[in-house]
Order: sequence, then C-alpha cells, then structure tokens
Amino acid sequence: MPTYSDICDCPFDFTLTGQLHAVLMRYIYFLILFFCSPGVQTVAAQSVTELESRFNRSGSKQEKMNYAYQIAEKTLASAPKKASDYATRANQLATEIGDKKRETEAALLAAEAEYRQRNYKEANGRYIRAWNTARNYGYRDAAVTSMEKLQDIASKQNDFREALKWSTEIVKYLKDNAGPGARSGGDAQRKLENQLTALEAENRQLKEQLAQATGQKAVLENSYQSQLKDVQEQSQLQIDEKSAAIDQISREKQRADSIVRVNNLRLRNLTQEQMIDSIVKAQQEREIQGQKRREAELRLEKEALQATRNLSFLLFGFAFLLAFLFYLRFRAKRRMANELSVKNSMIETAQRQTDSLLLNILPPAIAEELKARNKVAARRYEQATVMFIDFKGFTRAAEKLTPEQLVEELDHCFSGFDQIISKYNIEKIKTVGDAYICASGLSDKNVNPADMIRAALEIQDFLLALKAERMSQGLPYFEARVGIHAGPVVAGVVGAKKFAYDIWGDTVNTAARMEESCETGRINVSETAYWNSKYEFDWEYRGKLEAKNKGPMEMYYVTGVKRY
Repeated sequence: MPTYSDICDCPFDFTLTGQLHAVLMRYIYFLILFFCSPGVQTVAAQSVTELESRFNRSGSKQEKMNYAYQIAEKTLASAPKKASDYATRANQLATEIGDKKRETEAALLAAEAEYRQRNYKEANGRYIRAWNTARNYGYRDAAVTSMEKLQDIASKQNDFREALKWSTEIVKYLKDNAGPGARSGGDAQRKLENQLTALEAENRQLKEQLAQATGQKAVLENSYQSQLKDVQEQSQLQIDEKSAAIDQISREKQRADSIVRVNNLRLRNLTQEQMIDSIVKAQQEREIQGQKRREAELRLEKEALQATRNLSFLLFGFAFLLAFLFYLRFRAKRRMANELSVKNSMIETAQRQTDSLLLNILPPAIAEELKARNKVAARRYEQATVMFIDFKGFTRAAEKLTPEQLVEELDHCFSGFDQIISKYNIEKIKTVGDAYICASGLSDKNVNPADMIRAALEIQDFLLALKAERMSQGLPYFEARVGIHAGPVVAGVVGAKKFAYDIWGDTVNTAARMEESCETGRINVSETAYWNSKYEFDWEYRGKLEAKNKGPMEMYYVTGVKRY
C-alpha cells in the first residue's frame, strides 16, 4: 500500500496549482486507506465467509454440494484459485450423490476458474470432462460451451489443428442434436442454421490460419527485407528529429547567453546604492511571496483537515446507523422467533389436549380416521361381545342422596368399571343414566369373549366391596345386574356435532335382554357366549326363559372361574 510520503513527496513548484495538487493527493491517500481497511474488505467478503461456515457445519452431501457451488460462483472473479477448489468439491459431491446436471455445472465452473488463472493445461482437462458428462446426459448448452472453450484454448496456444478439430466437433454436435422441432422449420431452425454457418466460416478461418502457420517461415523470409527497410527509415527519421532538437537547444542557449550579457552590462552601469536597493527589493519581494505561499498552504491544510474530519464524522455516523438498524432487525427477529416458539408450544399443547379428549370419547383407530378424513365409515364386526350393566334400586338410592352425592357415587362406580375393562382392552361404548355398556372384539386386540366375563366378575366383586363399605357407614349402596351376549355388530360414529361412537345390531338387543332377565348381583350369559367360554368358567344352567320380543332363550349364570 502506498504511504503518505510516497504520494505527497513529488517534485512540484509551490504555486497555487501545486498546492491544490498536494491537497488532492492527500484526499486520495485517505480514501485509499479507508477502502483498503480490513473493515471494508470484511463487509465485501461477509457472504462468502457465511457460506463457508454453513459448508463446514452441514452434514448433508446435498447441502455441502450446493454451498460449495455457491462459494465457487461468488469467488470466481476475485479468487479463481479458491473458486477452483470449491467447484472441484462440488463436482465430487455431485458425482457421489448422482446429480449429473450439478456435476456438469461444477466441472464447467472449475474449468473456468483454471482458465482465468491461465492454467490452460488443467483447464483443458476439466473442460473435456465437463464435455463428456454433458454429451452423455444430454446437456446441450454445457456441451457446446465446453467445446467452444476447448477451441479457444487451442487457439491461444497456437494449436490450430486442435482448434479446427473442436470447431468441427461443434458443427457435428449441433447437427446431430438439432431435435425434431428444428427439422420442422421456424425460428429455432433459422437460429441453428445461422450458428452452423458461423461455425463453418470459423472453420475456414482456422484452416487458413493453419496453412499460414505451416508456411510462416517462407512468409517471414519474404517480408524480412521490407521490414528491414522500414526499420532503417524509422531510424533515419529519429536521427533527423534528434538533430533538429540539438539545433533548437543551441539557438536557445545562444539567446540565454545574450540575455545574461545584457544583464551584466546593466549591472556594471548601476551605482552601488542602486544595486543594494535592487537586492533589498528583490529580497523583500521573495519574503512576501514566501509569506503568501505559507499562508495559502496553511489555509489549504486547515480546509483539508476540516474536510477529512467531516468525512470521518459522516462515515462514523453512517456506520453507527447501519449497526443500529442491524441491531433493531436482530431484536425484531428474535422477538418474532420467541413469539412463534410460544405460539407453537401453545398449539402443540392444545393439540395434545384435543387428542387426549378425542381418545377419551373414541377408540384410537376411529379417532385417527376421524382426524384424517373428518368422518368415520361404519364397520361390521363378526365376533363382538357386548355387556350391559344396570343398577338395581337406583331410584330409591337417588331419593336418599343429593344430586351432587348421586353424581359423585355414579362417577366412583363408573370410574372403577373403566379401570377394570381397560385391563382387558374392552371398549367402553356409553353410559345411559345408570346403565353402563361396553364391548370387545371391535379390534384385533380383544377378540377373546372370555375376557368380557372376567371383567364382569371383577365388576361384581368391586360392587360387593363397595356395598360392604357403604353399609358400615350407613349410606345407600348400588347393586347391579350384568347381561352378556356374543355375535355380529355394526360400529361407527353418528352425527356432525358432539361425536358419539356407538354399536347397533341384534347382538346389542340380546345383551340388553340378558341383563333384564338377570338377578341382582349375578351375571347372565346367552347360549352363544356360553359356548365361546364354556371350559374357562363354572356355570349354572337356567334353562329356556322368555325374553322380551325374543321368545324363549337358553341362559346361564357364571358362578366363577374354573379351577383345575
């Protein structure tokens, strides 16, 4: 970098023009110092540095390839060596992941970087690799660009045979890859024909250059005499010009000598006092001129210093304004990110609560289908088992309890039922007043009818324990009848609001009849459910009993689990 003394210590007269020149040179020096400072260079290279940081942090080959290619593009003009290295990395990564288009583009970019460094041998090899890839995978523009560059490199190295070969290859490639659209005429056809005509003309020119190169020695020998004659004529002209300059200098010297002789003669004619007075006046005039020069220099230096100070303040204010704007933008982005994070967290929490509430109402598979399709198709299940539970004496107990106590007691009982059936993967269907309805076999997880009977036994045990506790406290208690039947049902969600999952079919009605025909504290099972679980429990055959709207039906009481 030039120093201040290198700029300012140049020979000039201390006239007004020379002083202005010194001030201008000082301004230029300060501007060079400012724009060559590391801060300015850092701003210019900031984007490349950020891309390099992302390239180093990235773990994906695809991202690394894209970042390397962008760095190579940005540094191609300012740092071709760096651009070549990153373009080579992008080419290797594109080869590994099979991205042929990016592989071709990266090879072209690396070749261009070597070409700008005038490494023609390396650039030639890279352009050939790019040409091969582009030709094999049909990237026409890249193939033509590669061949044009190869022709240009051959021309720069005076290898006209190689240049002619690549020019001919371009013509052949364009003819072979004209495509069906080009054969039908139109602008594309005319454009291709013009391009081929230009290339053929260039081929003819290369052939002529090749011929001229082969016969260059004869041409040089023939033109040697004419060139020698031109050199001699130019030398004679230079000699004549120098002679004229010497004559001019001699005439000026003679004129100066005559002026000196005249002045000497005048000085000899002056008296001593006149000579002293002339010398004093000349000295005073020189001092006045020197004082004026110093004042002018001082004034110009003050103006330059003030201008420099103003420029510094202006630059500092601009930099401070930029920093403040960047800070405000950073604060706004961080605030928005925090707000977005809070909103996302709230959305996720609400989503989890909604999913949990939906799973409390519907089976998991039905809930997923409802969220995905906003509706649920009805399904038929051939091996379902349905259980009805109904409390005896509910009305009398309700009369002895307040509404709050009644609801609390029902909630306690139904919550106990929920815990019991969940152990056997039995699906709760609904509660209607003091009735509790559940079913199994509605999925692949609970197709065993015996699990429903085990759950019924545990529910009766739970109610017996609760009865003993309430009797000891002198409070009302609940006793229940349980009816179970097995068979096909249809299940689905009905309604557009307040979704309700329900089951329908004769199996549901038969289970209700089993419950109506049951004694308090017992479990009444239909013949179908009996045969499905005959060997796992102890039974009490009740015979054929009349069921409402069903006629006589065989019924069985479950007395316990069979002991072996």
